[in-house]
Amino acid sequence: MSHLTQTKLARLKQRKDTARPSHGSNMRTASILIVEDEPSIIDPLALSLERENYHVLIAEDGLSACRLIGEEEPDLIILDILLPDFNGWEVCRMLRQHPIPRIATTPVIMLTALTSPEDKIRGLELGADLFLPKPFSIRELQLLSAKLIERRQHTILLEQDLQKITRQQEERINFTHLLFHELRNQLFVIDGYTQLLSSGHKTDNYKDAILRSSEYLNTLAEDMLLIRQVQDGGFRLNSESLIIKDVLQEMIEVYATQAQEKDVNFNLVCDDDGQAILLNRPALKVILSTLIDNALKYGPAGQTVTIDCCQALDLIVIKVIDRGVKIPTEERERIFEPFYRAKTFAKQIRGSGLGLHGVKVLSRAMGGNVNLENIKEEGNCFQVSLPLTPDKT
Repeated sequence: MSHLTQTKLARLKQRKDTARPSHGSNMRTASILIVEDEPSIIDPLALSLERENYHVLIAEDGLSACRLIGEEEPDLIILDILLPDFNGWEVCRMLRQHPIPRIATTPVIMLTALTSPEDKIRGLELGADLFLPKPFSIRELQLLSAKLIERRQHTILLEQDLQKITRQQEERINFTHLLFHELRNQLFVIDGYTQLLSSGHKTDNYKDAILRSSEYLNTLAEDMLLIRQVQDGGFRLNSESLIIKDVLQEMIEVYATQAQEKDVNFNLVCDDDGQAILLNRPALKVILSTLIDNALKYGPAGQTVTIDCCQALDLIVIKVIDRGVKIPTEERERIFEPFYRAKTFAKQIRGSGLGLHGVKVLSRAMGGNVNLENIKEEGNCFQVSLPLTPDKT
């Protein structure tokens, strides 16, 4: 192994093992890839850029440059033209043809001893941003690098903001369509049964149907409003003092009639010692309501729904376990996506596809998470983990 290769490998290892400190604002440290095969240029250039707090990568041939571009995704490439393997023209051409736009648009400063106007034009035609002849001023290169990186980071932030706005707009449209769809369906039910009652039909079944539709719309509206406010970032979930076992028992009582209709029993297991903790009560009730309602809707008649609550380190862990059809492995993550409904139940039971998505949004808004646990027996176990913050007042 040549002395040059040993030096290169040692330099690369040292830089890969070094954590990137911050450079500038909230952006991560910018990385610069130097593609050059002359040590007399590499060493002073790398040292000067590192003093400016850049993360420096080095490739001494075109093939190594292409590999590092894909692995490290540098923010800027300083590219010599006369290189072993692929020359700088070929590296620049392949870079601009990269299938990932973020990589393909990486700014490039070309360095070369070739000074003819044709060479400069060729470099610009291949996509180089700047073309500097050798010998060059290191200070000038530092300033040009800072400008190109600042422009790139600003562009990335704008693209991220645009993507966020686009996603939020799409979600608002989807939520609006869903709300009107559910509203139309339930108003159709209410209108139909109201006309039957008006025509002289006297039966409690009609009244019960109207009441169920009204309650469903009310719950749907409240849940969707809370989810939307949290997702838009304009609503903070304030914590209040509560005893977790009391909230669990309250939600069981809410669903007692529905459970009785299906001959379902609740089994509450809670090692809560009565200590008050700090959580957002409305969000917690929406989470529990969704999970209990799903267990009753999708589980079989005569089952036992277990609600298990315990403390694990600094978390409150709540499990809602039903004995329904097990959700397939390939759908275990997708069921938390908005509007997605498990294929097993989509055509059998009415639903908006928002319930579990709301559970995920609200769990994370309180600093926790939700997941579908893998259990051996038939059924499903939804586990919600929330930070344990005791109320010391």
